[in-house]
Amino acid sequence: MPANTQQARVQEALDISEADVVQDSAAPAVTITDIAEYRPHEEQIVRLETTYAKLVVDCSTSEGLANAKEVRVDIRDVRYALANTTKTALIPYQQKVKDAQARVNQVKEFGELLKERVLAIETPVDEAIKAEEKRVADAKAERERLEAERIETIRAKITRFSSVAAAYASRSAADVATILQSVKESVILPEEYAEFEAEGTIARDNAIEQLETLHKSAMEREEAAAKLLAQQKELDQLREKQRIADAEAEELRKQRAEEDRKRLKQQQDELDQQRRDMEAQQRQQREQQEEQQRAQRERDAQYQRDQEELARLRAQAAAPAPAISATPAPAAEKVEVAPAAGHAIAAEFDDVTTTAPPVQDIVEVVALGFDVDVSTARAWLRAIRF
Repeated sequence: MPANTQQARVQEALDISEADVVQDSAAPAVTITDIAEYRPHEEQIVRLETTYAKLVVDCSTSEGLANAKEVRVDIRDVRYALANTTKTALIPYQQKVKDAQARVNQVKEFGELLKERVLAIETPVDEAIKAEEKRVADAKAERERLEAERIETIRAKITRFSSVAAAYASRSAADVATILQSVKESVILPEEYAEFEAEGTIARDNAIEQLETLHKSAMEREEAAAKLLAQQKELDQLREKQRIADAEAEELRKQRAEEDRKRLKQQQDELDQQRRDMEAQQRQQREQQEEQQRAQRERDAQYQRDQEELARLRAQAAAPAPAISATPAPAAEKVEVAPAAGHAIAAEFDDVTTTAPPVQDIVEVVALGFDVDVSTARAWLRAIRF
């Protein structure tokens, strides 16, 4: 039997089976009243809508709650009956669906068996065709890969010419000269660059031109850097000399400062010593003066006592003489003592005053101790009057 005839019969069987399934399972859309089993329920639903559609349920009281529960029971009875009717009415339709599904499965299985028989004949031919198509595609892909590699290799060479100047922009003049010589020695061969020969030549010439400009700039830059380095070195030397000079000046300043400090300290020590000597002399003079004043006070006191004693004796001498004068001699003797005491006081004062240093020496000591002239020291001493 030809394959086309067998395939036509299988398709005809599948069409018939699908028509039966559609006829059995796809019913037209109908209203509830068209199904006899639902007609009693339709009447009950109409009754519920008429009775309870506008019903206001009040469950706040026990009576209202009881009425609401009775209404719910009435409505649920209709719903439960409707559910039972639905189950009963669907039974014959469900069986038809099961039968149709079994027929569909049977048709599918039969079709798969026929398909396998056809594939057993088709597969070798299809595999041979696909193998040849794969071989052709692989060969084409390999040719395209080789072509892409060839173009990529040529493009890489051209790109190296185009990017060499940017890569050596910051390199030294010697490096730029080396790569410039290498680019100049490069040869654009037709068999190597093929259709990209002109582009490669242009890229090579542009690279040579850019590298020559870059080499000139690098040489100028290095010359300027060398001059700058020399100037910097000279500046560093000047700075070093200046630093040494500053250090020497600082050392000299420190030495002079130290010498000045020592000299000032020595002068200060001398002044301090002179001040201490002057203070010692002043202290000694004050002590001598106090001693002289004390001795003078004692002499004045003695003199006062002598004068009192003399006055007393003179008073006694001026008084009338008693009947028995047995004491003239002691009185005369006492009177003679007073002049002797006065001469003794004067002699003692003269002895004391002669022990003091000369006034000129005192003036010179004061002038030397306070670093002033002699006239100023003499004026100070006159103001003190010691």
